[in-house]
Amino acid sequence: MIAVYLEDVLGSKTKVNILSVLVNNPGQINEGRLAKQAGVSASEVNRQIDDLVSIGLVNLARVGRSKLYSVNTEHFLYESLSELFRSLSLVYREIADRVKDYAVSIGGVVAVILVGSLTSGSIRQDFVDNPSDIDIVIVVGDGSSIETVKKRLVEYTNGEIYPQYGVNAYTIVLSESEYISGLSGDKFIIDTHTNGETLFGEKPTRTSTMVAAKSTGVP
Repeated sequence: MIAVYLEDVLGSKTKVNILSVLVNNPGQINEGRLAKQAGVSASEVNRQIDDLVSIGLVNLARVGRSKLYSVNTEHFLYESLSELFRSLSLVYREIADRVKDYAVSIGGVVAVILVGSLTSGSIRQDFVDNPSDIDIVIVVGDGSSIETVKKRLVEYTNGEIYPQYGVNAYTIVLSESEYISGLSGDKFIIDTHTNGETLFGEKPTRTSTMVAAKSTGVP
């Protein structure tokens, strides 16, 4: 019986993405944020979510002109959906940890920082056609090693990660000096520094670099 209901509930990519966001974001979420994290327009959310609200799986609250949505944790389908989507999150975490461990094994890595949907718990997974990617920033101390690290990580993700999981893990390799310089105005690096999740080491800052240089006697 549950399988039949799930087939109807997960009848479109948009519904899958909406439910993935709601299950992984406890509490209420406004329509704009829900649309952004689900990777669709607000009008598409409106069109698709009515079915989920009508069966009681999704709660709708209105505050002024705003619409706030949340998953109904008392609904009989919630446990099945929670297991489905949260298990998926664990798989993505496993992938991120494997890439982190491999990057660190190469040597010279200062920090490994997870960015994107996985850090906010909003994996958008279309299961077959368009699985979510994993984005990881690798910061190395020596800029001259960037190309070598990039090559080895591409070989690893293409040869080990994608064949096993069917998920693309993209690694962005930066030198420590590039990262620190980017904090002055590079939008991607600023967002990484602000919102990224550190899996290894510490996010470089100008202060931390000065302290490290002082401790090693470098002027």
